[in-house]
Amino acid sequence: MRTGLRVAVVQQGGVLGGAERWQLQLADATDRLDVTAIGLGAGATTAAWARRGWPVATVPAGRSLARLATAARRLRRLLARERPDIVLAHGVKAGLVAAAAARPTGIPVVWVRHDASYAGAPVRLLDRLTQGQVATSSWLLEGRTPRAGVVLNPPRRPGPVPAAEARALLGIDPAPGELVLGMAARVVRHKGIEDAVRALALPGAAAWELVVAGVPDPAEPDEQDRLVKLAADLGVAERVRFLGEIPDVARVVSAFDALAVLTKPTAAEPWLREAFGMSALEALTGGVPVVAVPPVDEIAAAGGLPVRVARPDDVAAALATLADAGTRRRIGAAARRRALDFPDAGAAGRRLADHLALLAHRPGAGHRTMTPPLSVVTTVLDDEQGLTELLTAVVPQLGPDDELVVVDGGSTDGTTEVARRAAEADSRVRLVVERGAGISRGRNVGIGLARHDAVACTDAGCVPAPGWLAALRGAFDRHPDVGLWTGTYRVLAERPWELALAAAGYPAIDELARPGPGVRAYGRLFGRSFDPSMPTGRSVAFTRRAWADAGGFPEHLATGEDVLFGRSIVAAGHRARMVRDAEVAWAQRPTLLANLRMLRRYGEGSGHSLDPRLLGRDLARAASYAVGAAVLARGGRTSRAVALAGAAGYLSLPVARAARGPRPLAATALVPPVAAARDLAKAWGALSAVAAGVRRRR
Repeated sequence: MRTGLRVAVVQQGGVLGGAERWQLQLADATDRLDVTAIGLGAGATTAAWARRGWPVATVPAGRSLARLATAARRLRRLLARERPDIVLAHGVKAGLVAAAAARPTGIPVVWVRHDASYAGAPVRLLDRLTQGQVATSSWLLEGRTPRAGVVLNPPRRPGPVPAAEARALLGIDPAPGELVLGMAARVVRHKGIEDAVRALALPGAAAWELVVAGVPDPAEPDEQDRLVKLAADLGVAERVRFLGEIPDVARVVSAFDALAVLTKPTAAEPWLREAFGMSALEALTGGVPVVAVPPVDEIAAAGGLPVRVARPDDVAAALATLADAGTRRRIGAAARRRALDFPDAGAAGRRLADHLALLAHRPGAGHRTMTPPLSVVTTVLDDEQGLTELLTAVVPQLGPDDELVVVDGGSTDGTTEVARRAAEADSRVRLVVERGAGISRGRNVGIGLARHDAVACTDAGCVPAPGWLAALRGAFDRHPDVGLWTGTYRVLAERPWELALAAAGYPAIDELARPGPGVRAYGRLFGRSFDPSMPTGRSVAFTRRAWADAGGFPEHLATGEDVLFGRSIVAAGHRARMVRDAEVAWAQRPTLLANLRMLRRYGEGSGHSLDPRLLGRDLARAASYAVGAAVLARGGRTSRAVALAGAAGYLSLPVARAARGPRPLAATALVPPVAAARDLAKAWGALSAVAAGVRRRR
C-alpha cells in the first residue's frame, strides 16, 4: 500500500534564495512527501536537496525557446521513470517546462508563484496548463482565478539565538552606540541594497552600519563590487559589510537591531515587487523591527516601519526613529506578536501536503490517524460468499472506535448467519435485519442507526483493498469541509469477454492518476471516467449531514441510486472529491448475459430517475447507434466516413485499455461487439423505464 505522496519538485538549481529555502523548509517539516528534486541546472539548491538525502537530478535549461523545449523533453523522460503523483514547479520558467513535460503523461502540475515576474501571457498560460497554484502572498492571486489556487505564506521559524551569540557567530562587533541594520538578500540590483547604502550617508542614519547576508547572483556578478564602490564614494565604506552566504539567517537574525526589505523595480524588471519577504518574517520571529517597502510592510504591520520604494531618505528617517532604544523595544515586542499570526513550518508543511494530495486524488496520503471514527454500512441479500469476503477484508481495517453495520434485506440462505457470527465474534460488527429492504432502503436504515458522523459504504461482492478505510479516514480528517468522498474500484476480469467488457464499460484507476490528453478528451466526450459527483456504492463515503441534506439514498430506485445520491449531495451545496487509494475489487457477473441483464437494470435506474445527465447519456448513445446504422446503410461516402471516424473515436480508449491488458488480441477483437451490447442493453432499460413511466402517468 502506498503511503507518502510522490512529489517531483522542479526548481532553479543554482542560487539558494528565499523561494528555494521556502520549499526546503516545508519539505523538512513534513514526513508525508516522498520528494525527487529536479534542478534546472546544478548549484546550491540541488546540493541542499542532496544533503538531505533526497534523490536529485538536473536538467540543463537556458532562456531560449529551443533550450526550454529540450529541457521539457528531458524532464518528460525523468517523469516517466520516476512516475510521481504530482509535480511541484517553482516559478514561471520551471512551471512552463514542467507543464510541457507532464501534460502528455497526465501527471498533474502545481506551480508556485513567488513573485510577479512574467505577469501577463505566461501567467495566463500557466493558469490554463496547470492543475493548481500555490502563491506565497495573497496579492499574487489578485485579479486572477487559477485552478485550485491557495495562499501559503512562508512559515515562521523557531526563535533565534541570543543577540550576543548571534553577533559572535557572524563576527559582528559594533562600537558602543552603533546600531546594525541587516539585509538578508541576494546581491542583485532589485533587492534595494543600494537604497540602504545611500541611507547611511544621510543624517538620520549616522548611528547605523549595514550588514548584508547574501551571495552574488550569477545574473549580476558585478553588483557587489558596484555597491562597495558606491559606499566608498559616499564615505560610508567602513559602515558597510558583506558577509556572503549565511545558511540559516533565521537563527542569527537577533544580531541585527533592525532588518530592511527594500525590493524595488528595475529597468529590466519593472513589474517587480517582493511577494512576501521571508527575511521579514524571520526578523519578526526574533523580535527585530522591520523596515519594509510594500507589500512587505503589511506583513510586518505594527512590527515594522513602512518606507516608500526607492527612497533612501525614507529609510534614513525610519532608522532615525529606531535609534531610540524604547521605540525599538516597543516595535520589537509587536513584531513577536505579529509573527504568531503566521503558521509554523509544521502547519505550513501539512497544508502544502494536503493541497498537493487533494489534487493528486490522494487526500490524506502519508497521514496516519485513527480519527475520526467511521461507520461502515453495507447491505446484503442472499450472498453468503460475498459477505464472507467483505467481512474478511473490512473487519481487520476497523479501528477500535469504528463499526460495521450489516443490513440484511431478509436473506433465505446462510447470509444472515454469517453476519450474526461475525457480530458475536467482534462487538464492532452489528447486524440489522430489515426484511424487504432494497439497497437504498437498507443503506438509509444502516446510516440512520450508525453511531458516527463519517460514514463509508461498500457492497457485498466487493473486496476492499488493504488501506481502503485508512484512505477514507485520512481524507475525512484532513478535509472536514468535504461532504462526499468517491472511492475507486478495480474490475476483475480474466476471460476475453470479461476483459473487453471491463475495457468498454468501466474507467481505469491509472487513468485517474495520470489522465493524458486522450483520456481527458474521451471523458469529456463520452463519459466513463471517475467523477466525484457520480459515485458508486462500491466505494463511497460521506458525512451524515451531506446524507441528510441529499434526502438519503433515493428509495424509489433499484439501480442508479448511488449516482443520483452523489449528484443530490453536490446539488445541496457540498463538495465532492476523489480518493484514489480507497480502492475495492469488484467481480463482474459470471456470464455475459448476466452482465447485460445487470446493465439493462442500470438503464432502468436512469430512466426512472429522470435525471437529465444520466438519462440523456443513455439515450444519446442509443440515438448514435440508430443514426450510425442509418448512415452506414444509406449515407454517402463522406457521411459514412464521418460515422466510421466517430465510431473509431468512441472505441479508441476501450481498445487501448484492452490492448494494454492480458490476452490483448482476443480482448481487443471483442471490444466493438461487447461495447455495442453494453450500450444497447442500458439504452433498452432506460427507454423501457421511460415508457413505463409515461404509461403510468396517463
